[in-house]
Amino acid sequence: MKQVYLKVGESVKRIAIVTDSAASVPPELAREVELEIVPVGIQIDNQFHREGLDLSPEEFYAQLEEKENITTSQPSPGDFLDIYTRLVDRAKEIISIHVTSRQSGTVQVARLLKEHIPIPITVVDSESASMGQGFAALAAARAALLGKGREEILEIIERVKEKTTVFVAVPTLKYLARSGKVSRVQAMVASLLTIKPILGIKDGLVQAVDKKRSYRQALQRMIALVEERFPSERLTVAVLHSNARDKAEEFKQRVEERLRCAQVFITEMGASLAVHGGQGMLGIAACPADEL
Repeated sequence: MKQVYLKVGESVKRIAIVTDSAASVPPELAREVELEIVPVGIQIDNQFHREGLDLSPEEFYAQLEEKENITTSQPSPGDFLDIYTRLVDRAKEIISIHVTSRQSGTVQVARLLKEHIPIPITVVDSESASMGQGFAALAAARAALLGKGREEILEIIERVKEKTTVFVAVPTLKYLARSGKVSRVQAMVASLLTIKPILGIKDGLVQAVDKKRSYRQALQRMIALVEERFPSERLTVAVLHSNARDKAEEFKQRVEERLRCAQVFITEMGASLAVHGGQGMLGIAACPADEL
C-alpha cells in the first residue's frame, strides 16, 4: 500500500474516516492512516460484548466452542457517539464506512446517530465485509490524510468497492447452521460428503460461489477465482483467517506463488465473522494495488 507522509504543521481540520471492526483491518494499518474503528457487538447468552475490547481472542474462541447462543449485533450507539463526538474538534467532517447493510444494522445505526453530531457525516454502505470493507476504509483514510475532499474520497471508495473481491473457505458448516445461515440438515449432509463451501459477497450478500470435496481444493480454488478476476493486474492481497495463523502463513506462500502481488499481509477476520464460520476459516481479499 502507498505510504502517506504528512507535512509538519499540517492542519488537523480534515475529513475523518470511521469504519467498524467487521472490516478486519489490522490495528497497525489503522493507526498508520488514523482510521477510527467502532467495535461490533457480540451477544453471548444475551450479554453484550464489544469485539476486541471486552473479550480477548482466546476468551472469545473458548466461548465459541462452549456456547450455542452466540450472535453478532451492530455496534452500540454509545460507542458510535464516543468516536463521532471525539472527532468533532479534530475534523471538519466524517465519512463513516460500514459492513453491508443487507447483513447488519450498522449502517442504519450510523445514519440515525449522525443527526446528533454538529459536523457533516456521510454514511457509506460498503456492500461488503472483512477486507472488502477494509480496503475501502483504508483507501479513504489514506486519501483523507492527503487532504482530499469529500467527493474525491467517495469516488475512491466506490472504485475500491467495485474492484475488490473477497472469498472465504469454510472448513465446517457447524457454525453457519448454528447461526441460521444454513439448515442443520444441510450442514450434516455436507459434512458427510466432506463438502467445503467457498463464500463470496455479491450485491451486499454473502453467497456460496463454489464448493470442493476437500479444504485444500477449496483453498486452491479461491486463488484461481482471484486469478480469473485479475488475470494481469498487480494486487494488494489480504490473507484472512479465524484463529488459524499458522495455516494462514502457509496459504500466504501459495498466494505469493500464484498471484501477481505487490503486497500481501495476513489479518484476523475477527469475532464478528468467526461467529458465523467458526475457527479455521481462511480467505482472500484482493484489489489492484494502484487503487490503494
